[in-house]
Amino acid sequence: MKKIYQLMIIMILGAVSTSCVNNNPYYDEPFLGTWDAVSYVEYDREYDLRPGEWHRYVFYSDGTGAYEQADGLRTRFYWDEYGRDRIELRHNDGLHETLYFDFDRAGYLLLSTHRDFRTYFVYHW
Repeated sequence: MKKIYQLMIIMILGAVSTSCVNNNPYYDEPFLGTWDAVSYVEYDREYDLRPGEWHRYVFYSDGTGAYEQADGLRTRFYWDEYGRDRIELRHNDGLHETLYFDFDRAGYLLLSTHRDFRTYFVYHW
């Protein structure tokens, strides 16, 4: 009988140690990856970006990221998500940015500095 209890304890410990607990808060964020800006929307009018106007965000799962522009500007940042629609970026150059995000039906990332999305950039993954 004592061996049965020992075996049960070992099985329980094995099951607990292999459970799918995710302690990484950034693991399931839908915006992880590289996002290239393709257009700008201002009060429901969409404007395609010209080749020299592109920029990109890269979001890594460890809470860091990178921003790059066509003119050669590059900066690294740390990001945190607040709620399900807002991220805060802390750039290495000291700039702090609040961005609101959403996704359209095609899966494009929408980033705005305005909670009501009156103006925003559209990004393709």
